[in-house]
Amino acid sequence: MSNTWDSSDGQPENEQQPPQPNWARWEAEHGFPVEPPPLEPKHRPAPVDVETARHLWWGVAGLGMLNLVVTLFVVYGQKSDFAQQLVDDVRAQDSSVPLSLDAAESYLTAALVVMILIGAAFGALFVFWVKKMRFGRMWARTLLTMIGTVTVVLAIPQLFGLGVDGGALQVVMTVAGILQGVLAAGAIYLMHRKESNAYFLASRKR
Repeated sequence: MSNTWDSSDGQPENEQQPPQPNWARWEAEHGFPVEPPPLEPKHRPAPVDVETARHLWWGVAGLGMLNLVVTLFVVYGQKSDFAQQLVDDVRAQDSSVPLSLDAAESYLTAALVVMILIGAAFGALFVFWVKKMRFGRMWARTLLTMIGTVTVVLAIPQLFGLGVDGGALQVVMTVAGILQGVLAAGAIYLMHRKESNAYFLASRKR
């Protein structure tokens, strides 16, 4: 007994193909979405005040790095004077401690390297905190508020000492410190406005 073959695809005419499932109907009946949800939730757009505060914090960070660079430049340029002062202070406290000028300069150089590493680490953390604040993290806003308050308090004495003659580099550092305080105060104010508060509260509930 032979089967009748269909010349179009080479399959027997009397052999039935298995029915194909209707996936669209199955998904509709079982309530599953047609497209899978995204793996990571998309962040809501932040209010204008939060975005502006983020840019102000970038300015605070940039001025802080400028202050650090100027400080390192001043200390390194006067390394011999600082080293001699260190030697004199050690001898005044305990003359039996042997500390040469070369050793004091080496200690100062190592201290400058440590300052660079600490400044780089704090800068990276600061960028991380500002990013989290932009995404509505309440703890990041609180932390930045504390740092900004300290920055504003430290900028007040520099404002009254701006006219004191201390050289060009000292003037640059003083102006940078004052601008840091102004930007930090503006960022704190914008982070705590009405729309910003609603954004942070909604993000915390999510």
